[in-house]
Amino acid sequence: MVEEMTSMERVMAVLNREEPDRVPVVFIATTIGAREAGVNVPEYATDGKKMAEGQLNFLKRYGVDLVTPGSGIASLAEAFGTTTKYYDTQYDSPAVGEPAVKKPEDWEKLEFKTITPGMIASLEAGQIIHDEVGDTVPIMGGIISPLTVATWVAGMSDALRATKKNPEALHKGLKIIADQESQMVEAQISMGAKIFMVVCTRATRDIFTDEQYAEFGIPYDLKVLEHLKGKDAHVMVHVCGNVPMLKTIIEKYPISAVNWWDRGTQYNLEEIKEKYGDKIIIVGGLDQTRTLIIGTPQEVEEQAKDAIRQAAAGGGFMLSAGCELGAITPPENILAAVNAAKKYGKYPLSL
Repeated sequence: MVEEMTSMERVMAVLNREEPDRVPVVFIATTIGAREAGVNVPEYATDGKKMAEGQLNFLKRYGVDLVTPGSGIASLAEAFGTTTKYYDTQYDSPAVGEPAVKKPEDWEKLEFKTITPGMIASLEAGQIIHDEVGDTVPIMGGIISPLTVATWVAGMSDALRATKKNPEALHKGLKIIADQESQMVEAQISMGAKIFMVVCTRATRDIFTDEQYAEFGIPYDLKVLEHLKGKDAHVMVHVCGNVPMLKTIIEKYPISAVNWWDRGTQYNLEEIKEKYGDKIIIVGGLDQTRTLIIGTPQEVEEQAKDAIRQAAAGGGFMLSAGCELGAITPPENILAAVNAAKKYGKYPLSL
């Protein structure tokens, strides 16, 4: 049996295609940090010290293997000129308000206007966390697919309309967005990020066709990924939706790992492990919409056990939810997931 590893050693062993001591647990846990810090989201999202406190409390309380300083989608959109709506609760993420792109010609005028309070807070939090934990726990940075950003700065319906009515203008805007992502990569690496999650929430046939994503999504995603080439960092893509373009992402993108809602789509862990297990690290197994929120700890344990059975053999698997961990997730269910990884996920596996 492998000696007990630190979280950094455990996660990096998996990413380097080695067997760890046990299956890592790596939630995307952003807004829930407000609850763990005992503050409401507006304060958490704009105060680096509170954000760090929430992430460190989450780490210590549950024994997870990764931290994710950040507050959701609105902060990056705000940098391009949108407004941000804050809700004075512990559970509601900041939301995009007034769009920055209101007419076709605005796409080519799009610019990175400012480092927003949310971005400053996440960078400050990352540095505080790194000072506290050193290299024992990985900090995950975040990069957003340019097409996803486009649907925030213009609104979903207007971005969709632009693919048909104003494709040249949209391409200009996407190029501007992709070019600016390099600044965020460098800033996050400087605060200790070892893993980057590239959020491709629009790579789903619920929203775009394969042809649309091939034109407006893939080229700009790959341009963003170029910013990480040669860096000492691994890349995980998160794909949303009921009909994700999962195989396209796995086959075309230079990435280490992929996360999707395996409990809510046609792509289960076992199938993807069998087909792509020699190419990609699989991250998932827990249903963030049902089991983690309204299930019992016993049901969480059983789902985690099933996920480990499907995908953990030989390494190459990290237990997680299929999307962000809901801010209302009961603490006992988070603990049940971590305890299940310790109980059933030790190598060599004996399921």
